[in-house]
Amino acid sequence: MSGDSPTNSPLPPGVERRRRLRQERRRERWIQCWRLSILASTATGLGWVLLTHGWTLRHQEQVQVSGSHRLGREAVIEAAALTFPLPLLSLRPDQVEAQLLKKLPVQAAAVERRLLPPGLTVQLEDRRPLAAATRQGEKGLLRGMVDRRGQWMARTTSDHGEEPATTIEVRGWTPAQRGSVARLLEQRDQLGSPLESIEIGADGSLSLRTAALGLVQLGNDPHLLEQQLITLSQLSRSLPPELRRQVGSTIDLSDPRKPELQLAEPAKPAQVKTSEP
Repeated sequence: MSGDSPTNSPLPPGVERRRRLRQERRRERWIQCWRLSILASTATGLGWVLLTHGWTLRHQEQVQVSGSHRLGREAVIEAAALTFPLPLLSLRPDQVEAQLLKKLPVQAAAVERRLLPPGLTVQLEDRRPLAAATRQGEKGLLRGMVDRRGQWMARTTSDHGEEPATTIEVRGWTPAQRGSVARLLEQRDQLGSPLESIEIGADGSLSLRTAALGLVQLGNDPHLLEQQLITLSQLSRSLPPELRRQVGSTIDLSDPRKPELQLAEPAKPAQVKTSEP
């Protein structure tokens, strides 16, 4: 028998064209896969180089500090315990901010990483002491300062010897009365008389002393403070001079609607004994 084998017979034109198209598509896919593999390898290598060599703080000059008139680069680096070289991506800005707020006399800190060129930007807002303060510690009386927000400021080397901006003293400072202390300091020039001291009792009661009125008791209710300040200003203007700041006298404003002037009891005259003839 003669004739061509079925396996050697040419394919129909349509079938052959589809076969070639499939081969070309497979070849293009392989080429694309190789290109993607090369690009991925190159990107990985560049990323590794950037992470280990490019995005790294190598010296202190790459740390930029602004906003503070007292604290600079060295204080920030010491407080945040930064060591060089330091990979930028391993640095947590929120942790650095927490360290700065804890160890430096600042009331705000913002830390931002800069990748190109590599650097660290630190924005600070100083805490300025407004009044001298004392508080009870585990080992006795502690002396410090408070800022305009009524927050305690320990006297440390980080305060650079700065003294309070006023001569006011806060005695017996406690965290619970921080808000009231801040409000009194804020209103110190609207009391009708210079504020001399703010005193917090062991039971948390609040009182103050002014140059004109002496000791003024405010009590324990912070919700009454605004009305007490208004009454205090009125008394500073209206109280007769003979009743102002008498030795041992106290003004009770625990109920600002009914202020009470408590005068010291007059001293009893000494009895003189005479001998009968």
